[in-house]
Amino acid sequence: MLGTFLEISITTPDILASVQFYERLGLRQVPVGETWQHPYAVLSDGRWYLGLHRYDFPSPSLTFVLPGLRSHIQDLETLGVGFSFRKLAEEEFNEAGFCTPSGQMITLLEARTCSPLPGNDSLCGYFREYRLAVPDPAAEGRFWERLGFLPTGDQSPSAARVQLSVAHLNVGLQRSMQPQPATLVFVCGRLADSTAQFTAHGLDATPVRDWDGAAALELRAPERTRLLLRDTDY
Repeated sequence: MLGTFLEISITTPDILASVQFYERLGLRQVPVGETWQHPYAVLSDGRWYLGLHRYDFPSPSLTFVLPGLRSHIQDLETLGVGFSFRKLAEEEFNEAGFCTPSGQMITLLEARTCSPLPGNDSLCGYFREYRLAVPDPAAEGRFWERLGFLPTGDQSPSAARVQLSVAHLNVGLQRSMQPQPATLVFVCGRLADSTAQFTAHGLDATPVRDWDGAAALELRAPERTRLLLRDTDY
């Protein structure tokens, strides 16, 4: 329904500082096109892509490529999508965006804005999920299902967390009555080794516990994106 997942799009006032941070984690820069007039960089390990934009927008945004975008707008509105913006003129690069009930921005683009990259290892490990804090995971999950995401695990109304998946992207909905920033969750294993590697690369990692009590490390990027690296999968 949304097309192909492209990137997690993040606004940053200092692209160079953000690029250097993610490069120290082992991500590589990806060739980008000239679609955007604002400064733009993409980093990846070949499995997930992070778009850094020196441009003000609701951030982070989950960005998808949906060819023939204009022809899909009405179908999405029928599903209950209310668009926050649309740029669909013949002479411009087509894009549109909307928010989920909890306020997560989703952006749809007519075409890719960066090239694919072969896979490589990074200090982050495996990208497990994009996690959101929401007051009602089950209700929020039903909206994501209408967009084509498939639920996994407990989907009962009382579930404390719900996970949904579409190709190359897992979204975790964690019950919370307090607003919290989105979190990029990874499974890296061997946290003791990871801590030493982060220190060697000039990265500050804080030991924390995840929702299930699992040991994890928290990092904050220069633009304040929260990364959580778990010792074990779930």
